[in-house]
Amino acid sequence: MDWIDEQLGRITMYRLVLYCLIALDTIAAGLMVIGNLGFSVTWFLASIVTFVFVSYASNRLFGWLFGVHPHSESALITGLILSLLFMPPTSIIVIVEYVLVAAIAMASKYIIAVRNRHIFNPAAVAAVIAGIGGLAFAGWWVATPAMLPASVITAILILYRTKKMRVGLVFVVVTLVGLLVQKISPTDAFLSWPIIFLAGVMLSEPLTLPPKAKQQYIVAAVVGILMVVPFTYGRITMTPALALVIGNLVGWWFGQRQSIKLRFVGKKQMSQSTYEFTFDTKQLHFNPGQYMEVTLIHKKADSRGHRRIFSIASKLGENQVSIGMKIPDKSSSFKKAMVNLKPGSVMYATRIAGDFVLPSDSSTPIVCIAGGIGITPFVSFIESADRPIQLIYSLNSIADMSYGETLRQHNVDVTIVTPEAASLPDPDWKLAQGHVTKELLASLINVSKQPIVYISGPPAMVLGIRKIVKELGIKHVKVDEFSGY
Repeated sequence: MDWIDEQLGRITMYRLVLYCLIALDTIAAGLMVIGNLGFSVTWFLASIVTFVFVSYASNRLFGWLFGVHPHSESALITGLILSLLFMPPTSIIVIVEYVLVAAIAMASKYIIAVRNRHIFNPAAVAAVIAGIGGLAFAGWWVATPAMLPASVITAILILYRTKKMRVGLVFVVVTLVGLLVQKISPTDAFLSWPIIFLAGVMLSEPLTLPPKAKQQYIVAAVVGILMVVPFTYGRITMTPALALVIGNLVGWWFGQRQSIKLRFVGKKQMSQSTYEFTFDTKQLHFNPGQYMEVTLIHKKADSRGHRRIFSIASKLGENQVSIGMKIPDKSSSFKKAMVNLKPGSVMYATRIAGDFVLPSDSSTPIVCIAGGIGITPFVSFIESADRPIQLIYSLNSIADMSYGETLRQHNVDVTIVTPEAASLPDPDWKLAQGHVTKELLASLINVSKQPIVYISGPPAMVLGIRKIVKELGIKHVKVDEFSGY
């Protein structure tokens, strides 16, 4: 699993979805060539070109018209999804209809939006509008037996990478139960309903999901229930696309219903390779420990794209927000652009989310285990919460420490774990020379009190320590579930 995490962590979630959709289209074209799918491969390729080109071009156009920097990967993803929803065309007239469908999808991101944040999955809302208007009807032809194995692999990769496996599972189970009530067998459901594709590729879209896991489960259940409800009113018929659009509306109601404007104030170097970036903004509504996804449009973006997820390292109730970032010698184009930001530069956060938050009961014992720049959510804990916190901070060397001054200003029980023998910045801190082991944690954590243990850091480190903590008999363990490092 560590190897899988490492490989998937090399690319962004958006790039993974893009690659998976390209693979699905490629497999579909191959199946058409050998006769396993009864469509013309020529017309299918024509539909891919149409959907992708029009989505990309219209996204650029609407971005220019609305004065917004367009996210090109999102447009390409939408175009590829549409090519798998709408049947391969059989005439030029259908191609023209698909031009309009793609334009509707992109227009929805800008027109059906509240405070610069779109509400609906563009492909789904385009399918709904085109269907009700009689323009074109989504056949969801990707849900065919020949495409099922590729759809399953795609869904697993995307849901695993986005940490939405449970959300997808809730949707699948609820949908299957609903179909069983209608006496449709699970085999027929998987072979003829777009359950897997919708769960993995469309329901998992981060911007249309609410911020917390329980809310995401509710949305998944709502979409699953609606998807199998036989409903028709005039020209409106319940379809997978309409079910998802309604679910998007529920998710929007739960979540951050606007984009967040961030004006860069400045950066501060905290260690040899870590920096704190501070931005002016309107007062944010977040829980300490949550993260935000930020977008920084920059030239010559590499394969990791324009978006990143960072834990918020700020105190509640302020008009500034800070994030911590490790900048290696060979860093991504995004991090290079961050380092070169000028005061006054503007970027946007598209969402605030996460369940890595403190319990409501202030008497609950808290143990935080951080690795490297994984200290950032705990900084927000420490600055925002008036409660005792035990921090175990693992570092390769003392020189790698971030937020040391912040830790010194608060009453925190700090243990620094590092292989080197060195003096600590604060005489009240404890030094554990070596690495984080089961024996070390057993000596530091009072297991009998059953504290909640929070773990944040690189994915491999988080998984390894989580296993150790569980072996110690601690029942409540929370991990920072995103690869933002």
